[in-house]
Amino acid sequence: MKPYGDTQDTDLSSIPSEFRENYRFLSELINCRDKNDSAANELEHLGQKRFCEVRGKLNRRQIKILNDYLKQSIDTELLFAPVPAELEASIRIKKRSTWLPWEAEAIRKIERWRKDVFFIINNWNGGISTSKIS
Repeated sequence: MKPYGDTQDTDLSSIPSEFRENYRFLSELINCRDKNDSAANELEHLGQKRFCEVRGKLNRRQIKILNDYLKQSIDTELLFAPVPAELEASIRIKKRSTWLPWEAEAIRKIERWRKDVFFIINNWNGGISTSKIS
């Protein structure tokens, strides 16, 4: 026995518009966060991989300097997108023609940030692409 009845009998027009809007927003939010996390995680993974390659060539003092630098970079949130995912999602669910100038600028900034991160990853890998830019 299904607790909510048969979902095939559900009329989509009976779903409140507020729910549909919230669903669209949450779907876009998840999509934005996935893109941002993917870019940041690949860059962080690449840094750790390179660090492991270089580690055998450095002495203890040099490793400490490099570790301190990497910790400082993480603490200053370099790997986080310039626009919060919530804001990006709330803008993207609107029609592009209704965006305000600052909303268009926010989207341009986030897209530029993603392209820059993937450019760094591709060049550090020697031109081998690790993922697609979406």
